[in-house]
Amino acid sequence: MPQREFDITIAPDGSVEIQVKGYKGKSCLEAVKIFEQVVGEMKAQRETSEFYEPDEQVRFNQDLRH
Repeated sequence: MPQREFDITIAPDGSVEIQVKGYKGKSCLEAVKIFEQVVGEMKAQRETSEFYEPDEQVRFNQDLRH
């Protein structure tokens, strides 16, 4: 299974930058949706070379506790 990484940077102004690594194709967009639920709407997006590779199927399990 490929290694997946999320680099999360929170700036002093409260803005959040998330860099997703290890996803092929548009599957990274599904991973980002999980973070959007937590930190809010995405303001900008930059694609890496992995984004343009053939898509892979990815399953997500999330357990949100309040």
